[in-house]
Amino acid sequence: MNDFLKNMRISGKKETAAGRKNMDGNYFPSGERRIPKDRRPSTFNRSNSIPVKEATKQEIWDLIPVIAENTTQLVKEMGRIAAVSETIMESQMRQQNAMADFFESLKVLISNRKYPDDMPIATASYTSGTHYTKDDIISTINRMRDQGATFATIAEYLRDKGIPTFSGRGQWHAQTIHRLFKLI
Repeated sequence: MNDFLKNMRISGKKETAAGRKNMDGNYFPSGERRIPKDRRPSTFNRSNSIPVKEATKQEIWDLIPVIAENTTQLVKEMGRIAAVSETIMESQMRQQNAMADFFESLKVLISNRKYPDDMPIATASYTSGTHYTKDDIISTINRMRDQGATFATIAEYLRDKGIPTFSGRGQWHAQTIHRLFKLI
């Protein structure tokens, strides 16, 4: 144990913590520094305010025409505000109706339009006598490949002729022609 602690035990006295320093006047000023008579006059002077007195009947009767005129002017202005508000509301309603008509027209246009999936595919059919068999298509691919055509050129040729794929769905692609050529 160090000497300091030994001395503390021996003395039997507890040392008290130093008292708090008085902060008044230094960091935390106490109250107002100026006395009331030293204060600057405020911008609001009570002498400028409306004097408090009882109004006589005559003064009240004199104020009635002024109040009536101000009320009439207020009613006129409120009428103008109502008219402007009504005009704004009508224009917003016209705008919303125009938007509704636009979207309704767009809906009709879209519902009447035929998409490529809805149109009959230009496929060869048995009834028209233009049906291509698998062997016909493969022989066409072989013949074109022998002539030096690329897979993309062959796919484009088959699409242009309207020759359907073996499944009857989709279109001819270069990759499909390449797979078929590998199988042959």
